Amino acid sequence: MQGTIDRLSQELSERYLIYLETLLVELVSEGGELHFQCGFSLRGDHVLRTCKFAISSTEWSTDAERDAIAAAVFEELEHFIDEVIAENQQDPN
Repeated sequence: MQGTIDRLSQELSERYLIYLETLLVELVSEGGELHFQCGFSLRGDHVLRTCKFAISSTEWSTDAERDAIAAAVFEELEHFIDEVIAENQQDPN
C-alpha cells in the first residue's frame, strides 16, 4: 500500500506544484484501523494544515479495496487543498 500512497502523493504534488510548499501523507495502522495522517503548506502563507482519516480494517480485505480507499482519501485531501487555495485567493491580506 505504501507504493500507492507514494504514487498518489507524487501525482498530487505535481498537480499543485505552483501552490504546495509541502505535502506529507503518513499511513499508520493502529488498533485494526488505517490512519492517514496528512499535512500540507502552501507557498503563499507557509501555514501547516493537517487532517486525519481513519478507516476500519473491516472496510477492506484486498489490495484493490485498500487502493480504492487510498484514492478516496486523496480525493478528500485534494478537496481540502482546493478549499484552502480558494480561501487564500479571496483573502485581500
